[in-house]
Amino acid sequence: YGADLLRLWVASSDYHADVRVSDDIFKQLSQAYLKIRNTARYILGNLNGFDPDNLVPASEMNELDKWAVSRLNDLMKKVRDGYENYAYHIVYHAIRNFCVVDMSNFYLDVLKDRLYVEKADSKTRRAAQTAIYKILDSLTLMLAPIITFTADEIWQFMPHDSSRNTEHIVLNEYPALTGVEVD
Repeated sequence: YGADLLRLWVASSDYHADVRVSDDIFKQLSQAYLKIRNTARYILGNLNGFDPDNLVPASEMNELDKWAVSRLNDLMKKVRDGYENYAYHIVYHAIRNFCVVDMSNFYLDVLKDRLYVEKADSKTRRAAQTAIYKILDSLTLMLAPIITFTADEIWQFMPHDSSRNTEHIVLNEYPALTGVEVD
């Protein structure tokens, strides 16, 4: 299964109770890992030609993009709390649920039309790319302590704004909240 899946298993386990291991657990984790990886892969594929130093301001984003970024803010709070309290299973479950429920099952599915049909330089497409860039940037930084090799691979292929150290993911700070609020 690889080192990252083993690290994911450790992170997903609640060490306050008996830690279980089995082929079925690794198969389930493998599927969850693929969901996380495929979410990142989909976003990467839709950032081609995007300039992270030219983001669409939050005030000009549509409500759906603001919703997605606000869900990211909620995730970042939950993940930060999990890391600070050494509750890595909470980090894992929060990230998995975000990738599966919020991103794959809803937001990224609805977003396809704007990403595939709109002109490359249209404001609505760039707003969607701004949202998915912020999501991928923050998600990758949150994943780095757990699935290091995968996070570093994503980091090497994604565009970066000028504030980021592109050499290696661990040379960057934990992501700050995005400043986007939804009423």
